[in-house]
Amino acid sequence: MHLIKNSLGEFYEKQAALDPDHEFIVYPDRNLRFTYGHFDERVNNLAKGLLAIGIKKGDHVGIWAKNVPDWLTFMFATAKIGAVLVTVNTTYKSHEVEYILKQSNMKAPALIDSFQDVDYLRIIYGPLHELKNSERRRLKSKNFPCLKSLIYIGQEKHKGMYSTSELMLLGSHYPNDELRKILAGLHGDNVINMQYTSGTTGFPKGVM
Repeated sequence: MHLIKNSLGEFYEKQAALDPDHEFIVYPDRNLRFTYGHFDERVNNLAKGLLAIGIKKGDHVGIWAKNVPDWLTFMFATAKIGAVLVTVNTTYKSHEVEYILKQSNMKAPALIDSFQDVDYLRIIYGPLHELKNSERRRLKSKNFPCLKSLIYIGQEKHKGMYSTSELMLLGSHYPNDELRKILAGLHGDNVINMQYTSGTTGFPKGVM
């Protein structure tokens, strides 16, 4: 058996180069289709957008969302810059989210508006009362000192948050050479994902 030593970002780019026009992601309920080439361009712009707001290798970026198209965009974008994607359970309530934000040293959570009966925006603005009056990327929270930016997965604007379209626009103007340099320095055993266990006792624990 041959062990692939490429990082996830490198592996995807090789696949995209082999057949850029081949369909990679299909969302039939949204009539949305991405080819390898189109999706790779989208991933690169988001990756550079994250770099533009100060996300670096090893930083923890949260994803609190159901199965939306940009879930995968964030997964590959963070992998390309060596950031760690921290998955947040879609049904978490306030106290659980506060625990994950703090315990994971999260620097920038990305979230949708809601899922089922859980209002993500209401929950996130609760403990982060500074957010509505903070300049984006310059959040200073006493309770969550690692937290610097919040990202809304969607087109709408929310106080103190970047939207994914704004990050991609930032990324489209960010030097491509910087992304190439970072990607070249990554390897297959870098940590790129942290998931929290739902143990039977105590609070969940992050697993690399």
